[in-house]
Amino acid sequence: MHVFLKILTLDTSEVVGKISKNWSGLFQELFTDADNFGIEFPNGIDEYCKATLIGAVFLIVSEFLFFLF
Repeated sequence: MHVFLKILTLDTSEVVGKISKNWSGLFQELFTDADNFGIEFPNGIDEYCKATLIGAVFLIVSEFLFFLF
């Protein structure tokens, strides 16, 4: 099971990436705080957009940790 977040441009005409939370298995999901996230970049995207998407993943992970405790 994957939960996808599509990242769009401001005019919503183009997908610039996808962030997904991947299912880790029942034991890991129930008994640990570990999460598995993935990023998909389209071909030909510039490095500034990639860095922004990686930063967005860190912010999403920190929000998960903040609301867990």
